[in-house]
Formats: sequence, structure tokens, C-alpha cells
Amino acid sequence: AKAREKARAISCLSQGKQLGLALAMYVSDYEVYPMMSDPEGVPVRFKWPDRLHPYVKSVPMFSCPNSPRDLVKSFTIISGATFGGMGYNYQYLGNSRFPWAAADATIEVPAQTVAFTDTRGVRRDDGSVGAGEYVVDPPWPSQRGSGKPSGYYGDGSEGGSGPQGNRSWPDDRHVGQVMVIFADGHGKAMTLSQLDDFDRDGTPDNGWWNGLADAERR
Repeated sequence: AKAREKARAISCLSQGKQLGLALAMYVSDYEVYPMMSDPEGVPVRFKWPDRLHPYVKSVPMFSCPNSPRDLVKSFTIISGATFGGMGYNYQYLGNSRFPWAAADATIEVPAQTVAFTDTRGVRRDDGSVGAGEYVVDPPWPSQRGSGKPSGYYGDGSEGGSGPQGNRSWPDDRHVGQVMVIFADGHGKAMTLSQLDDFDRDGTPDNGWWNGLADAERR
């Protein structure tokens, strides 16, 4: 059983690296990161997998082998196809609130900036869990675009500013580790405690998430 779980972890990391390369190509083409989803009201709402699919052209690459089967969403551009399991660092790279997608130049340290991780599903404003647009949150709410000076978690399905505490968690479902893909395309396995503590001082911070490799910034 352990050997099978390790094999799945390796497969997930390999697939995640393909998404990381797709993200790097997208950013090279557009000089911005994709939004996790178009805002509500747009006639055809593209999600981040829809925007990256042309660079990968493989639907299975968007699904983690260990992802819960009840937490999947449908592609907008591919009828009958679903994705699920990998969450996007939308709070810093591309949420649905102004200033929308992050410009390439604002992510100063892509090799130390989370792009995707395994996710437990989106945590909505009311605290319920759903598939959403498959996102993942940092340990502290981001101040980027939240309209709140203290920083708030945004609702991954609505693009709004949700209450503090409603984190969309990374999932350590691979032998106690999270598969983490960085904005430069490389990936590695990390524990939750490593992912949430950039400067390793025992206090959660957003250093791996904010694009600056700075544990003091939110």
C-alpha cells in the first residue's frame, strides 16, 4: 500500500510540473498570471485550467490521482471533461477582484512562489466546502485586492472577500506531504508545516506564497 501511495505521489508531482511549465508559457505569452476564474456575470466563465489547457493539451494532467472524486469541476472549453485536485495560489497570482491578475514583474521570486498545491477544495464564505475553481489559500489572508486592511480570504467560487478563518487548505494526502509546484515550473513535496513557515521560526507566514519570498509580507 505504501509503495502504491508513493507511486501516486510521484505521478501527481510529475503532472504538476507539466502544469507549472504550462503556467510559465502562459505568463511568457501574456506577461500576467491567469485569474482563477472570470468574474461572475461574464457570459462564458473561463477558469485557470481552461486557460492553461492549450499549453498542455492533456485533460488527465489537471487531475490528481488521489483527488476526492466528489470535488471535481467541468472544463468550460471541453465538453464532458473535468479537472480537480490541484489548487491555484489565486490570492497572489490571479483572484477575481481588482487588480485582477498579477503582472509577471510583481512576482519577484518565482522559484520561491507557490503556483499550485494539492487542495482540499474551496472554502466558501459561509464555511462550506466545494469544488469551486480549485484554489488554495496561504496561511494568512492576503491583503492583495481584498479591500480589507487586515487581509481577508476570498471566496474561491465567487471572487468575493470572505471572513477570516475560511481557508482553502492545501492537502497533505500523499504520504503526509503536499505536492507543491512553483511559479518557475519546478516542484517538490513539502509538509504543511514547511509550506506555512517560510522562515522556519515556528510561526505561520505567507513567505512561500506572496511572490516576494518575504515572511513579513501579506
